[in-house]
Amino acid sequence: MNYEFDTEYISQHVVKYGVHLQPGIGLANEKTKLQDYCNWLIDQAPEAFETLLSGPNQLRVQKNFILANNRRVDMPTFVLTARGPLFTFPERLYIDQPQDVDLPDKDRIFRKALDELRSRFSDKAVRRVGVIHELVFDTGQFSSLEIIASNLKSDLWRERLGSINIHLETPREGKNINLDIRPTHVMHRRANVANMADEGAMFGIIVNVDINNRRVEGDLPKSQVNDILTFAADYVPEELIKFLNNEY
Repeated sequence: MNYEFDTEYISQHVVKYGVHLQPGIGLANEKTKLQDYCNWLIDQAPEAFETLLSGPNQLRVQKNFILANNRRVDMPTFVLTARGPLFTFPERLYIDQPQDVDLPDKDRIFRKALDELRSRFSDKAVRRVGVIHELVFDTGQFSSLEIIASNLKSDLWRERLGSINIHLETPREGKNINLDIRPTHVMHRRANVANMADEGAMFGIIVNVDINNRRVEGDLPKSQVNDILTFAADYVPEELIKFLNNEY
């Protein structure tokens, strides 16, 4: 099936920055330091961090983003995971329709947050930094499963296929590039008038790209962190879309 990936078809786009620390940050023992760090995030970058939510087994910071038509959405923008801190910044969200989120210079926000994290937790080494782009490409009423399956050579495989999840590892320039591609059912439009048929199922293709550094001994240098951020900014979306469209 002939489908052309394009930025205009992106209905959702979320950017995540993951930090793997060693030894890890323990919530039970370092909760006060973490809360102070979260309050610093809120003070320094209120455009991305707003409300601290802290409990016995969780800690996160949320932001209430204002969208078009005065719609609002709450999203966790900082979460302490088992592997380490995770920063999440929306770029486009599907709320009734694709809506862009005005949050400029996400890399700058992350750089400052990481520098402060290093300063406050100087006993821990940054072993890995990853930039994760989570995108959904709208395929309309065309089955996204059939679009992805069309890359298979065997007619028999395409006919028998009930689901597909493609994982690709394409290391390059000293970095890990991991891609996950799978179909999704975006929504089901229903008519507002009684006895009218549904408009039809809407489909999409989820493409997740994780760009991170190779294994390092000791602390990851700041220069390598900047290199990862620069590479990821160049790769998504232009080069990614060329790859998805087999333009190489």
